[in-house]
Amino acid sequence: MAIAAVSARRSGVISGAFKVAFGDPLTGVGTTGCLLLVAVALFGPTLAPYDPVAQDMLARFADPSASHWLGTDEFGRDVFSRLLYAAQASIGISLLSVFFGLLIGGLIGLLAGYRGGVADLIVLEASNLLLAFPTIVLGIVILVALGSGVFNVVIALTVAFVPRFARLVRAETLTIKEKNFVEAARAAGASDGRIMLRYILPNVVGTAIVSAALWTATALRAEATLSFLGLGVQLPYPSWGNMTSEGIVYMFDNASLVLWPSLAIVIAVVAFNLAGDALRDYLDPRLTER
Repeated sequence: MAIAAVSARRSGVISGAFKVAFGDPLTGVGTTGCLLLVAVALFGPTLAPYDPVAQDMLARFADPSASHWLGTDEFGRDVFSRLLYAAQASIGISLLSVFFGLLIGGLIGLLAGYRGGVADLIVLEASNLLLAFPTIVLGIVILVALGSGVFNVVIALTVAFVPRFARLVRAETLTIKEKNFVEAARAAGASDGRIMLRYILPNVVGTAIVSAALWTATALRAEATLSFLGLGVQLPYPSWGNMTSEGIVYMFDNASLVLWPSLAIVIAVVAFNLAGDALRDYLDPRLTER
């Protein structure tokens, strides 16, 4: 009977998650879009029909055809192939920066909120200082100091997201550590580490993951902007941002060179926002009630 109860509980969780992700048309579109975008980022390069940096000057500005589905750019490079490779860079950078921001910022916020005192004050003031800078401005400052490149963009965006997650987790920790079950665990002799990992962390991780899903859209916009400015992924290797920057010179002659990467950015941002809303409804329904 215990096995049957566990199986029924798992089925209920799966069906509930499926209902939240696909029950509403908008959230269904967002969830499907995110899954497709992640799949393209993972497997797109293997599906691309051409090398994204291979030039064919005889095929410059070719119109869409069976050979080149979205045409070619000023160097005769296949636009469709470059979009697929660019998805790996743009989405990969965004997800990595949010993941590391969540990991580092969440740990800092958990420790600061639970310990309190001087450490909490330092974390709070440092977070306020970093949050005074817009994400793009902070990213530009860090990249000017470190130099351009994929790895440095991940570092820059991670630094921008760490204070967000630190403040969020700190605030949740301050509330939860005063709950009766935490006081009971402390009275029973549980160590601080066990209390944080066993009793506080499970209660803050849902809110943190919801915010991570929503902030992925912010990371996508930031990465696209930094690459557009020439501080992110460096040409000839594509990202949606530098493809837009490169194509804007030829916008009046071949507007599709700007249209396709810009459309990809818009679709990705909308999809992650919609999926984040669905994840919020599932993991933290209290936010919806508010």
